[in-house]
Formats: sequence, structure tokens, C-alpha cells
Amino acid sequence: MNTKNKTMIKLLLIFMVGVAAVEAAGYNPVVHQAQTLLAASGFNPDVLDGVYGPNTAKAISTYQSSKGLTASGQLDSATLDSLGIGVSVDLANNVADWRAVPNQTEIDQMVAAVNSTSNPYADYRPNAPGAALDLPGKSILDAMNRSADVYGSRLPRQPKSTAQGYKYMWQCLKTGYAPTHWSDITIHYYCQMSKPRTCYTYALSGKSTGGAKYSRPRAYKECVAGQLDGSADFKWVPSDQPLVYQYVMYGQTNTFNHEQEQAIINAFYGIGNPTDKRECNAKRPRRTEDPQDGTHCLVNKVMSQKLIGRSK
Repeated sequence: MNTKNKTMIKLLLIFMVGVAAVEAAGYNPVVHQAQTLLAASGFNPDVLDGVYGPNTAKAISTYQSSKGLTASGQLDSATLDSLGIGVSVDLANNVADWRAVPNQTEIDQMVAAVNSTSNPYADYRPNAPGAALDLPGKSILDAMNRSADVYGSRLPRQPKSTAQGYKYMWQCLKTGYAPTHWSDITIHYYCQMSKPRTCYTYALSGKSTGGAKYSRPRAYKECVAGQLDGSADFKWVPSDQPLVYQYVMYGQTNTFNHEQEQAIINAFYGIGNPTDKRECNAKRPRRTEDPQDGTHCLVNKVMSQKLIGRSK
């Protein structure tokens, strides 16, 4: 048996253990993606919250029966394959643009869908049309690297790392401000830039807008237009990565393909083997909601609380 097959078997074992843990409590990205795809196929798991419960198990079982699979109610490898959900650990070494960077018109269309009161991928009702979107992975990774080099946010002793830049990055990942509706790629991407964040974060939180919490698109537009505190520092974003920024930042927690998300993040931090807990702990900083056991580099991980939707 070759090394790649051994790694995949190990990962699948970790996955099944993870599903059992999710059943007790916690958010799981793979469960969330499965719920979304099940709902879009007419198998209603109820709320798309990423938590494995009785309604999700029933939806999985019904789906399995319809496909001639063993109706276990569990997300086994055959069911994941049937749903088109990948949990491979190999993508970190092969990050690609799984889709082109969208143009401004495409981003504006996505924004309209996200903010529609009738759109499920804003509030996680079934049939989410914008879920599991492919990512322009290499373009995002390149943007993260540029941000880290400019603002010194890499880990200590790495090239171009600065004490202040690393501190700002770490504080960003550990924020208590509404992180539960930010996908993994959104928060890791965002936390690599320090000074530009001020304008955007203050607008989202209401700190610079008289208490009014701006939507992500409005915050971006007014920071670009120079109308908010910190706009001068924010100018770097529209000059360097405006389309990547908007695409990554406007998505909700169930918007993106989770396998691609983890591949980009792991590649950025130089994770060679996401199943190696020691390497994961040593190289990839955790966000507030990540597990503490070194499994936060995996596509399938049990997070400490639900990641929830938001309609703006």
C-alpha cells in the first residue's frame, strides 16, 4: 500500500471519529457542506447549521437509499463521493485556481444574492444556490502572501515577519467580534493584513459609523471612497487585490468549497501533512472556534461552536 493510500485511509478514519463527535456537539464544515448539497437535491436536513443531528441523519439515510447506498445515516466515504464532497489532504500541495477570479459584475450578482431576504445562503434555509462555490485558490494564496509580506504577519522567525504584524494577525484570529459567520478562508485571508483592516472592521462593528453596523459590501465601498476612519490605509486593498478581497470577504460560512478552503490555508502556512497534529499545532495558528487537539488543519474538524449565517 503506497503512502498516499495510507494517508487517505487514515483521514477517513479520522473523519468517521469526527462525525461521531459532531453528533454530540459542535460545528463540522463537511457536515455543513453535506447538509447544503442534500437540501439542494431535495433531501431536507432542516437547518443548515453544520451540526450532525437526527434530521441530518434522516436526510442522509433517505439520500443513501435513493442512490442504492447502505442507508446508515452516516457520511461514509461512498456517500461523500456521491455528493461530490472531498476530504483529501493532498490539495495543499496542488493549490490551483479552481475558478477564475470573478469580475466585478459577477461579484455584484453574488452580493445581491447574499443580501436577498429570500435567499437561503444568507440564513441557511434549504436549497442554497450559492453554496460550495469553487475558489480562485492560487490567486487567493498569492494575495495572502503579498499581504503577509507587506504587513509582517507571518510566524516569528519567518522572512519579513515583524513582532507587530504577527501580533495583529494573532489577535485577529482570536477576535471575539462576530467570527461565527466568517468562513475559515475569510478570516485567515483577512487576518494577514493589519492596517487596512481598521477601516473595514470599524465599519462592520459600528465603531466608526455612529453605531450602525455596515454590511460587508457597504463597508468596502465607503472605505474605498475615503468616507470612513482608516480609509487612507485601506487604499492598499483596491490597488492590490480588489476582486479577490470582495469575493473572499462577501461569502458566508457555507459559501465556499471547504476542501479548497483548507488547501489554501494549509499551503499558506506550509503544512505538509494536515493529519499530523504536531505539525498542524506548530505551523498553523488557530482561530477562536478551532479545536484544540491539532485537527484544525483538516477539512473535517469539529469546531467549538456553530458557525452561523447572516443576512448581510
